[in-house]
Amino acid sequence: MIGFFAANVYTHTYQKTQGLIHQEITSKNVNSSNRELTAAGNSTLGFSSIQFINLKNRFDRVDAVTLQGYLTGLDIIEVPGVESDQIHEMGMPPNHRPVDILLKEKACFRAHANIWSQMLRDKSPAVLILESDAAWDINVREIMTHLNPHFTTLLRQLNSTPIHNAGWDARNSRAATSHDLLQPNPDDPWHSSHWDVLSLGQCLESPVNHESSVTYSDEHVAAGKEYFGKIMGRERVVRLSGGFVCLTAYVVSQTGAAKLLLRHAVDLDAPVDLIIRGMIGSGDLVTYSVMPTVFAQWEYLNNIGMKERGSNSDIHGVKMDNEIDLTGWEDVKRTGSVWHDKEGHPDIAFRNMALEKAWSLILPNAKLD
Repeated sequence: MIGFFAANVYTHTYQKTQGLIHQEITSKNVNSSNRELTAAGNSTLGFSSIQFINLKNRFDRVDAVTLQGYLTGLDIIEVPGVESDQIHEMGMPPNHRPVDILLKEKACFRAHANIWSQMLRDKSPAVLILESDAAWDINVREIMTHLNPHFTTLLRQLNSTPIHNAGWDARNSRAATSHDLLQPNPDDPWHSSHWDVLSLGQCLESPVNHESSVTYSDEHVAAGKEYFGKIMGRERVVRLSGGFVCLTAYVVSQTGAAKLLLRHAVDLDAPVDLIIRGMIGSGDLVTYSVMPTVFAQWEYLNNIGMKERGSNSDIHGVKMDNEIDLTGWEDVKRTGSVWHDKEGHPDIAFRNMALEKAWSLILPNAKLD
């Protein structure tokens, strides 16, 4: 009888202890998940930094990025762009065939490569790189917080495993981490060991891999966009990329930075975004993307004199007309905005573009004469 009583006490105590352990583990996972979501919407959107590339004479773009960062609470580091007069052939990588790469395209490549190179020297985990004409929604932090768990879901659905990392530290560490296992990790909420590039602001996307995706609702996206034959509501798709063009906004991981730096150092045979597209298509660069994009290019409104200055492109220069049309200023006086999202880019679906909202938020009672 005493033995029976003792056994029952032991069983009850064991079950209670196991229950408490389970509750503690569950509580830790919930807390980690909450911290991961919080990190994904922090002032660097869960990445080690946000860096934007800007040419020294584009003061207007510094101002545009600064205003957006101020309105959305993002910490953004300016990185000097590379000027055309800094490019000398002796310092450029080899290429296997004569190709017509513009001097400005070589400068563009080098500006991106400078960040990849610095990342590897600093051992930065993942960096969000913005080109200087990047625009985003006033609610970008909430948008990224909402994207985060759906991105993790996609990684799980695809049975993602960490990418081979040839770096010394990775080669000499055998310990599996929660990061490797896709467990909540507030220090790296985007699980950057599982991918090379995460594109948040491409122009056009290949249909390849478009079914390897997760569709989710997002109140901050405009309805009506088409995703390979499907008309979407207020939804986004996070997907395995099949290749894209434009580098308006993309995140590069440690492995991605190493791959990109090596590929371009060996053979600079095309503009940087086309080389990246080729690497994605060949399977050499594990890449994910979001559609509609979280970031996009802005440009100046038509008919306010800026297109004639060449202000809408750092690559293609100035196209002067005989007479400058300034009729667009009537719209500027009405809205307080000289910016809009770039025409001809089908994957843009801002509901509240920060630049377009800036006047009403900062100078709500002011008028332009």
